[in-house]
Amino acid sequence: MRQWKPLVASLVVIALAMGALAAWKHLGGAGGARRNADNLPTANLSPGSGAGSGLEYETVPLEELPALDPLGLWPRDGQRISSVDFWVMWQTTGFSKCRLLASSDKRDWYDLGATGGEEHYLPLNIAYFGSQVSFAVEFQAGGIRYRSTPRTVYFGQGAHFASRRQEFTLVDVPNQTFPVTVFGRNPRRLSLDSFTFGFFPEDLVPFVAHGSPREDDDGGDILVGVQDPSAVKGASVGYLEMYDVVTDTYDRTLITLNR
Repeated sequence: MRQWKPLVASLVVIALAMGALAAWKHLGGAGGARRNADNLPTANLSPGSGAGSGLEYETVPLEELPALDPLGLWPRDGQRISSVDFWVMWQTTGFSKCRLLASSDKRDWYDLGATGGEEHYLPLNIAYFGSQVSFAVEFQAGGIRYRSTPRTVYFGQGAHFASRRQEFTLVDVPNQTFPVTVFGRNPRRLSLDSFTFGFFPEDLVPFVAHGSPREDDDGGDILVGVQDPSAVKGASVGYLEMYDVVTDTYDRTLITLNR
């Protein structure tokens, strides 16, 4: 695992913030989806010490691993993502320690973090890599360590959630709803079929409804609800996916339901 020196860490944080702001202002559609089946290389680029006007890097070898995609790995290869910050999500059949790798050229790879459990989600900021990024996930299944086939996704302007996470507390009221803000599109112009839930228990029945009339072309609220709140025991975490057919873009937000 890389160790970032304080000066380098500060410079990278500043670069990420500036890159995200620039992406929001200037990034447009990424053009047609392009696919690349190149194999993951065996070197990982990691920041080292700062020198002169730039950064110095050291390469850290990656072990050779068999290729296998975990269950439900998202986004899919070639998808257009409508948020600069988005979640990479996947599932494993049992507890697994995983890590997320990302690259702008499929040659130099960065370790973006680790997670453990059965349902996994880690953030990826596409502004750091430009208007497109490739990613891969390492995980364990049946005592064997695997690495997923690299996927490339692209930034595209479209409907996106205002927040990466939502948290709501349920009471004993059927069909209780909560507002979720959408930017980039009047959500009334999105059909309810544009929304999909995942990760929630099977006996939990969430739904989406159109929100208040204050919505305009730049955004508005949708309503997220649960038919029977008694299906939630303690806390339940899932996601809501939104597809904008006009721009052919996707986004997901995490939703935590508490009792």
